[in-house]
Amino acid sequence: MLDNSGDNSRDFMAFQVRRKVTNLYKNFLFILEDLEDSGVKIPDHMHQKARKRILDYGNDTIREIEENLDKFDMKLK
Repeated sequence: MLDNSGDNSRDFMAFQVRRKVTNLYKNFLFILEDLEDSGVKIPDHMHQKARKRILDYGNDTIREIEENLDKFDMKLK
């Protein structure tokens, strides 16, 4: 019988990392909105550029961490 606990551990870690990084870049987007709400004038093209960078960097971070997780054998306690 195969032991799939390593796959489950990796999936759990990947899910948690994805969730936390996504929450982090959502908060960066909220900060961007807060700046605008406080009266800071951000031209639309700059807003879109910042938004794209936040999303791109967040997604790149998730991908890189998931690639690194594949290099480990993990076991949940």
